[in-house]
Amino acid sequence: MASSLWRVVIVFSLVFCTRLGTAPAAQTEYRIGVDDVLGISVWDNKDLDQVVFVRPDGRISLPLLGEIHAAGLSVADLAARVSAQYGLTIKGAQVTVTVKEIRSRPVFFVGGISKTAPLQLTQDLTLSQVLSLAGGLAQTADLEKAFVLRGDRVINVDFVRLLQKGDISQNIKIMPGDTIIVPLAEYVFLQGEVKSPGSLKFSKDLTVLQAIARAGGLTPLAAGNRVSVVRSEGPKKQNIRVNVNDAMKNPGSSPDMPLQPNDIVIVPQRLF
Repeated sequence: MASSLWRVVIVFSLVFCTRLGTAPAAQTEYRIGVDDVLGISVWDNKDLDQVVFVRPDGRISLPLLGEIHAAGLSVADLAARVSAQYGLTIKGAQVTVTVKEIRSRPVFFVGGISKTAPLQLTQDLTLSQVLSLAGGLAQTADLEKAFVLRGDRVINVDFVRLLQKGDISQNIKIMPGDTIIVPLAEYVFLQGEVKSPGSLKFSKDLTVLQAIARAGGLTPLAAGNRVSVVRSEGPKKQNIRVNVNDAMKNPGSSPDMPLQPNDIVIVPQRLF
């Protein structure tokens, strides 16, 4: 009977209260990490109940016990350790360890993603699932330049094949600490007598003729000999004249002009 009074009854529970919602099942093998928020309670000793967070040194502070190392332990391990410590002064100590909030498994986002706040991984997720939970990509996202950063290692993922073609070979498993980087696309702009004026995604080596072609070409009213490119350099603006007609007819005598991001190509109407 006396020995039973010293028996330690450990109650384990894990509640995933994160921005993803509450996970469906208790998982006593979850490994506690720095910044996680824990609930520690001792049955029939309410004055010892505490909500604590795991400090950067991996420790938590508890009444009567002082500092206890928690980071890296499973919920089961921490419950056993705390129970054993309290059992030295409290007979029949029954300890409940609850993970109230997971903050140690973040995934970070940079660039053209709808929600850039860190996302906590409460379960195994793939890249497409994480992007979906983050609200998807912005319209200006440049998929061709996107990648995943894991520590100091760049993981090249073909976002175009994954998201536009459904290639699951690119749907990698995301790990805690990963950073998903999706640069914003740069644009050039076309105004005036082109068939589809508006913005055009900038690409390396894009020229005036290529931009006009991608905008559907010139309209019948276009003055191709008086095309201008407006280029901003800080507060200053350059207005560069381009004779598109000559460049199209005789590229050697009037070379095509390379464009830069944010250039504005203006095609005026011809004079009658």
